[in-house]
Amino acid sequence: MRLVISDLGGVVVDNADSVPAIAAELGMPAEAFRALMGEDTRLLMEGTITPLEFWSRFRDRTGREVGEDLWEREFRPRTNPAVLTLLTRVRRRARVVAGTNTMEPHWPALQRLGLLAAFDAVYASHRMGLVKPDPRFYGRILAEERCPPAEALFFDDVLENVAGAREAGITAWQFRDPGSLESALRSCGLLNGRP
Repeated sequence: MRLVISDLGGVVVDNADSVPAIAAELGMPAEAFRALMGEDTRLLMEGTITPLEFWSRFRDRTGREVGEDLWEREFRPRTNPAVLTLLTRVRRRARVVAGTNTMEPHWPALQRLGLLAAFDAVYASHRMGLVKPDPRFYGRILAEERCPPAEALFFDDVLENVAGAREAGITAWQFRDPGSLESALRSCGLLNGRP
């Protein structure tokens, strides 16, 4: 393997799902918010609409005005140091990039964490115009990295995203915890010995 593609939220970053906090702020269940705004959330992650357009659509559907971008305010990510340590070790043997579904309001917080420097490149959905699990998302990364699918590895906490990567011909695993990730990376020859 010469290319490792890692998801960010749920893998390298904990507490990345801001929907429960946004829904609580709005006084509605998280699943109700997802049902109401799911397609618009995808468009926001795709970079097709702006946060202002998102909240305007929310207002049109609910009659409620939202005075600030809750996506930005309620996003409180924390890094997973064990995963970052593994990725640093893998970078000795392979190129390591991030492939993430994210949105413009989350980008400044991710930059402030300093974790983007842990990657050789970051492929963010809102900048690519594509979202996982669309196989074209992975295809774009492979094309940019000039890497055939057979020489790439992908991991993500969301099984649908793993399936999308596999459809693109990439070896892919569902992330569960740092220990199982370490075992998987070791089995591919990307880790050996102690840190």
